[in-house]
Amino acid sequence: MKRVLLLVGFIVLALSTVIYFRNQEDSSKVLRVVTWSGYFPDSTLADFTKKTGIKVELSYISSNEELLAKIKAGARGFDIIQPSDYMIEQMTRLNLLQPLDKKLLTHLNHIEDYYFHLSYDPGLKFTVPFVRGTTGILVNTEKVKIPTGEITWDLLFNSPDPRHTSLLDDMREVFSAVLYWQGKDPNSEDPQTLEQVAQQISKAKGQIALFSSEPQTLLMRGDVTIAHAFSTHGIQIAVDYPHIKYFLPKKGNSVWTDNFAVPAGSQKTQLAHQFINYFLDPDNALSLVQANRLATPNRSAKARLPLGVQKDVLLYPSDQQLKQMSFLHLLDDNGLSSMIRLWTEIKS
Repeated sequence: MKRVLLLVGFIVLALSTVIYFRNQEDSSKVLRVVTWSGYFPDSTLADFTKKTGIKVELSYISSNEELLAKIKAGARGFDIIQPSDYMIEQMTRLNLLQPLDKKLLTHLNHIEDYYFHLSYDPGLKFTVPFVRGTTGILVNTEKVKIPTGEITWDLLFNSPDPRHTSLLDDMREVFSAVLYWQGKDPNSEDPQTLEQVAQQISKAKGQIALFSSEPQTLLMRGDVTIAHAFSTHGIQIAVDYPHIKYFLPKKGNSVWTDNFAVPAGSQKTQLAHQFINYFLDPDNALSLVQANRLATPNRSAKARLPLGVQKDVLLYPSDQQLKQMSFLHLLDDNGLSSMIRLWTEIKS
């Protein structure tokens, strides 16, 4: 009987060992990617897994500040994150990002030269641009009469339908929109100016429906007719709802990039680089941007898009439009602290 029990024990131990190492192997082939909504269709991730054997688990953020808070709080298990431009500056100063190994990014040469010279990451030491976009206004043109002439931020902050209007749940974007509206520097750090902007946002808060960084469903349901929005969401929703149109305000607006980066705590840097390099490949980049109507910084992929898409100024603004746009920059400590305090007061 003892021999039987001993044999059973050995079998259980052997099976447990096999299951343990299989689980370890499975978990080592899983990449956890923190991204924004609307970027990765299931089909593109399924193709990546089929070709590489690497599974991908996505989690989502609604603002750069949310991403920073998670990383600073010690969130573990993130292998790739997608900070925007000004947040990259902050994360690199805080040593929250790993330098990239360019030898593993064999398709990096397909990125337009322009992106190697931007101030937030010169030479792309820590990041790779994934998509470029703008921030503007979405309007249900069946419900709201568009004013003659060009759209301005006045449509948002003096909305003709305030109870069906939403602002982005994004501190920097809301402050910059008011600053554009007032004809001021969208990166202003002046305490008095920020106080005045906060008063305007508080006034708007008392009139609008809500703050939301995901206004698409609200627009589709008719709960919102005017929305402060990112171009990715605006262009995507217009495919199925052509009466919902995305506008670039006349007085200027934000232009931004969302980027691949590897957080300092990731233990899967090789797999992370493999993922980034996969979507730098022009074939894969083209498949992704066609599926989700994204503006790609990949010049080789862009060159293969239909000419009408390449000339779509909502995706690829003209040089004249770009002159009216600005990247959001990292604020100095005093300016950032003031804005965070004011935003907290507004949202509380």
